[in-house]
Formats: sequence, C-alpha cells, structure tokens
Amino acid sequence: MRPIFALSLTITVFALATAQLRAVWRYEFDPPGDRQAQIERVVRLHNGGWLLLGSVQTELNGDDALAIRLMPNGTAAWVYQTDGAGFDDAFVDGVVSVNGNELLLLGRFTDADGYLQAQVHRVSQTGQLQSVLTRVNALGGHLRPLRFGYQDTLWLYAELISVSGESQLIVYDTEELWGYGTFPFRPWGVSYAPYSLNGRSFVGGTSASTTNLVDARILFPSEFVDRYSGPARGFDIPVAIAPIDDWWSGVYIAIVSEGSFTSDDVVLLHYGAHPLRWGYRYDYQLQTDLPESLAVDPQGRANLLVRTVLWRDEPFETEILRLLRFSTNGVLQEDVLLDIPPSRLLSGLLRINASGQRFVATQTLLGRIGDGGQLLWRYNTQAFIQELFAEPDGALVIAGERPVRDQYQYEIERRLVVVKYAPSVDINGDGCVDDADLLAVLFAFGQSGSNLITDVNGDGRVDDGDLLMVLFSFGEGC
Repeated sequence: MRPIFALSLTITVFALATAQLRAVWRYEFDPPGDRQAQIERVVRLHNGGWLLLGSVQTELNGDDALAIRLMPNGTAAWVYQTDGAGFDDAFVDGVVSVNGNELLLLGRFTDADGYLQAQVHRVSQTGQLQSVLTRVNALGGHLRPLRFGYQDTLWLYAELISVSGESQLIVYDTEELWGYGTFPFRPWGVSYAPYSLNGRSFVGGTSASTTNLVDARILFPSEFVDRYSGPARGFDIPVAIAPIDDWWSGVYIAIVSEGSFTSDDVVLLHYGAHPLRWGYRYDYQLQTDLPESLAVDPQGRANLLVRTVLWRDEPFETEILRLLRFSTNGVLQEDVLLDIPPSRLLSGLLRINASGQRFVATQTLLGRIGDGGQLLWRYNTQAFIQELFAEPDGALVIAGERPVRDQYQYEIERRLVVVKYAPSVDINGDGCVDDADLLAVLFAFGQSGSNLITDVNGDGRVDDGDLLMVLFSFGEGC
C-alpha cells in the first residue's frame, strides 16, 4: 500500500451532528402484484409540484411507461400508465406546455418490430390524455428520445440510430415533430437553464475522428458545435453540463478525458456565449478521476464532485469523493476529500441552494458539506437516492427507490419514493427543542455564511427568521 494514501483512508470516527432535517411529506408508489418500478427522471414543475417519470413492470408486456404527478404537498394528483406495441416503454422527461394548460410527457416506446420511437403525450392537468404524437426513424433503425429543451421555443432532442449502428443528434419541433436539424455526433445528454421560453439548451456528445479515438462535442444554442480532444488522443466524453443563469456567463462542461500515464483525468471547460474562456485539467495523485456531479453556486463558480479510484484494477481498489471549487476565472480554490467512508463502488450528487449551502447524496446517505469537506450532518434516507433538489427555502427533496425486504432481509421489491425534508430546529440533535437550541441561535446571531449549523432556514445568515423558527417549535420532542 502506498504510504501517500494511508492517511486518507484511515478509518475514523465520524462525530457528526444528527441531521437537522424533518420529513415534511413522503410519497411512495407501490406497484400492484409486487412488480418493479424504475425512475428515469424527476422533474420539478415551475408552476408547482413534481413529475415522477419512468416505467413499471407488467405481467404480459414487459414495461409500461409511468408518469406520476405530485402536488406541492406530496399527494399524488394522478398516475398515468400506458403501454406500447413492444416490451420496453418508459417516460424520460416532462414539461408544462407553452399555454400552461397541459403537461407534455416524452416517452420512449418500442414498436412491434423492436425499434425505438419517440412519443409526446399531451396530458391535461388532471391526468387525462389529450393526444399522442409519434416520431420514428424514417430510414429504419432506432429513434431514442433524450429530453425536452429550449431554443426560443420547446424542442425535442433525440438520438437517431441507423440500422448499421451509426448515431447522430436530431432536434424536432414538439408541436408537429418536424425535423429542425441533425448534427453528426452521438448525443449523451441535454442540459438547459431554468424554465423559460428564452432558455438555452446545451447538448453534449462524442464523435470519432481519423486521428483520435473519441472526441467530445458540445452543441450550443447558436447551433455552433465545438470539439474537445485531449492531448492523449484517446477518449474524451462530456459527463456533466451546468448552464449559468446569465447568458454571457455561459456554461460549464465537465469531461472525462484519457490522460495517458495518469489514467483518466477531469477536464472542466468554461464557455461564454460559445467562445472558450478557460479550461482546467485536474488529476489527483496520478489516479483515475471521474466527474460525478457539477453545480454552480450563487457567485457563478463551478463546484465539481469528483470520484477518484485508488489502486485501480488491484484487489484493494477503492473509491473516494473529492470536492473542487473554481473561481469564475478558472483558479482552483478548493480541493478537499469529503469525509465519506471510502467504498468499492461510490457515486454522488452535488446540489447548491440559493444561499450557497452545499449538499451531497451518496447511495442512501444525505449530508450537508461544510468548509474543508466535513459533513455538518448526515442522514440515512433508507432509500437509494437517484435525484436531489435543494429548494430556495432550505428544504431538500430526494427521489429514488426504497427496497422492501422479507423477514430474512432479502429484497423482494422496490418502491418509488419521494420525500421532502425541511430544516429542523433541533440544532444539537438531542430530540428536544429547548434552551440549548435557543442559546445556539442567540450566540450565533448576526453571523453569515454557508457553514452555519444555526442557519436553520438556509438563507445564509442567522437572524430573526431562525430565532422565530426555534421559538415556534420550542418544547417539541421534550
């Protein structure tokens, strides 16, 4: 074992505060007949509520497409389940229509011959189907829908796959599904700024070249396509895209890039309208580094969660999570090891709320990150977290799958689960809101920052709002 890593992987005692969270509401979807349901995507609707999108097993025809509309209070307004001609059906995205009267659900359906096709289901606010628009690959092959996006209007992004296996990006108008344009690269993902008809969509993908194995490609709202090829002339794949609210501030792109003797590196690119402003190649101790999650804080800085693989391909291979923060000028300001126990397999989500508080989710662990990478608190959600939302009011919403086990602790099914947590005023985690919690707020009164346990409402400062929350809950649990 190399001594340079011995300290990083030393088993320590995690003396963390009890999570300052309380469950506001909880929703579970239990498919009939012990069937399995899966989440493809969770959408936060700008007019309130949530869309839970995915699929559910059926007895006769594989998977049905599944959409569940949750109200802001966590109750299910409706469940929409529909079947196609094939065995592999799912909803992968959803938005509110331009007129605000309907919801548009983007579905991946297979036809009777086994080819993928894209469908847009128009559903009323009460869950009634209004119409279905279907688009197929006219030349044969598959049409795999990716996501909705915005380029002054609402578009549908899909992967066009020929019979020979060649892939390219195609963009459709959602009203009539006529082709807007095709781009010669394989799309991996679509990201766009917050909901707006003037929003901006960015698409990441890859393409082969005669001199390199795989290059990264980025499609900008201006229809400009940029290419990134690392010096190793190997594989360069965009993994995460994070637009910044201000158009001139542009977008951050995180790429996993082959680094020759350093194995895989992380490349972070910052674009303006589309010209490249700066780039940074990151490698930790010549190990394999992979971008996990990318988020932008209120100051416009990129915060990047990196998964580092230590001793790759050896019997004691393990993974750790590191948190990087970059200035808007491309200076690495923070590079810390998160105090999350190393694991053979580790993944994570990073989210930042409006006041700059940072949260991380890994498998079943949910925590708030303080300065220096320590977790101010951690919480076991008892569910496999697949999506995490950091709300402006300091609340957190998780979505994922909860395993159901029998008396012998064997998993027999999984249920889709969405839980909203609000900040708890039990600051010291003793189960009682009492004088100790009140004094903690009073002693910190007037302080500001993203590292304050006593900032219970998550607005970045300890003030009257936090004091009132403790006073209104005084005596609870005692």
